[in-house]
Amino acid sequence: MGDTGAPAHAYVVKAAELPALYFLEDAHPRPTALEWINRGTDQKLRRTTVEMLLRTLFAKVRTPSVRKLHNSAGLRASFRSERERARFSTAFAKAVQEMAREKQHLVTAIFDNPEAANRAVTILGIEGVPDDAIAMVWRASEYLSESYNPPKGYSAASVAGAITGAGVAGAVLGVGILMIPGIGPVAVAGAMASAAVGPVAAVSSVIGATGGAIAKMLTDHDVDGVSATLYEREIKKGKIFLSVNTEHEDIDPEQVRRLLDSQGGHRPAED
Repeated sequence: MGDTGAPAHAYVVKAAELPALYFLEDAHPRPTALEWINRGTDQKLRRTTVEMLLRTLFAKVRTPSVRKLHNSAGLRASFRSERERARFSTAFAKAVQEMAREKQHLVTAIFDNPEAANRAVTILGIEGVPDDAIAMVWRASEYLSESYNPPKGYSAASVAGAITGAGVAGAVLGVGILMIPGIGPVAVAGAMASAAVGPVAAVSSVIGATGGAIAKMLTDHDVDGVSATLYEREIKKGKIFLSVNTEHEDIDPEQVRRLLDSQGGHRPAED
């Protein structure tokens, strides 16, 4: 399926740089159209090809044809004017730089069940890690339907106990509840609870077309773009994300990593 010609005011994002979209500032110009193309030929990619691309983009791929697809694919964003295209180009270049910046101060892990995550938070507290250095994210859909509305007179925080279920440490850290389209209620605890609402509400246009609200929230929390995408996948499966900000005084990143590992924490697989 070929093009009749590339749009006049278009910017093409390389597939490998797709996570940088999560780092765009909210004020960037919004495109009028988005389409996946082969950057070498300007041809639009078939739907099945796009599905293959997105399914394998952050995986360890050995197949030459899939590697070739990763290298040649691009997301073409069309804008109303050359000025808007230029503004987006500048904003995206800044986002790529932000994505590339290493975030060594943040130690992250995924937990397969709430009991393990709860133990990890308890031990972190015993070891002197303050509550405001810890953040957690998990799906609450196991306990609430996507259409759930809190009873009149009850805040999201006041129903956190009913939502979090068996022992997730949100009760200790403080919990906020977000309703994310296509996912349902998501619990955000600790350092992310108060800061998550705005970024999720702002997800639209480029972000909404190519990524998820959870990944956007995690990148705002300093998780790198590729890892955020992988963590989002695990959270959607019902697993629990936990992070520790080791910029706080007297927190040893390696000690925190060993502690999380000892309680079953692990990094998401890239396969």
